[in-house]
Amino acid sequence: MEKILLAIDSRQMEEGTTTFACHLARLTQSRLTAVFLEQPQEETTLVFGSAKGNGASFIIGRDEGVSSLVRQENISRFQRIASEENVDSSIYLDKGVPAEEIISESRFADLLVVNGATSFSDDASAPTEFIRAVLQEPVCPVVIAPASFEGFGNVIFCYDGSKSSLFAMKQFTYLFPQLRAQRAKVIFIGEVLPPREQAHITDWVKYHYTDVEWIIEEEESTEALFNYLLKKKNDFVVMGSYGKGLLASFFAPSEAGELRTTSLPIFIAHY
Repeated sequence: MEKILLAIDSRQMEEGTTTFACHLARLTQSRLTAVFLEQPQEETTLVFGSAKGNGASFIIGRDEGVSSLVRQENISRFQRIASEENVDSSIYLDKGVPAEEIISESRFADLLVVNGATSFSDDASAPTEFIRAVLQEPVCPVVIAPASFEGFGNVIFCYDGSKSSLFAMKQFTYLFPQLRAQRAKVIFIGEVLPPREQAHITDWVKYHYTDVEWIIEEEESTEALFNYLLKKKNDFVVMGSYGKGLLASFFAPSEAGELRTTSLPIFIAHY
């Protein structure tokens, strides 16, 4: 892997996400490009008239001076973190529809890192409209960064027998050969896993990881899988096509109104 993109809202930058992206870049010896996204400033038209019908109109921007200061402050924060983490980095400022812009940029990247709470609207849904748009049309694998990160534990592959889930397993393994020393766990949720298929998957995983363990749920339940993952800490979750339903569980609010998980990075790739 050579190029990692980090999507950042120019109005606010989460240092935890940036630090996590820097960790991935340092781990894989990749260049980290921060894409600062912002929608074009809406313009407001003021019309001044007279009793005789004569008037003049003026178009003014919306707090562009304040936005510029905030943007520059966040850029400086990113540069400071990247320098402290000793990561080769670059910055790109992109004005336009954020989801469309980052999807376009990711066509020429190996991996895209995003914060799961990133939103450029008042949409209160989870995952946000921005995240849903990015995942619906991925042109490279996407990693949703954890809110906090203390190092990698196990690699957890979510497998349902589909081509997409197997594709995600391969993409993750090829992009992160540095994690082959980690323990790999394959979680299967489905009706029946043929013994021959399980043997083939096990054989392939053992080529790339030092150890492999199967976890087979007796019933096909997204909630059961989520409850299992909720008990883990710092494991890297890998999912393919059926990950969207599971992903919603990660963002469902708890009774305290917070996300139900804060420590699991999630790798998503679609076939």
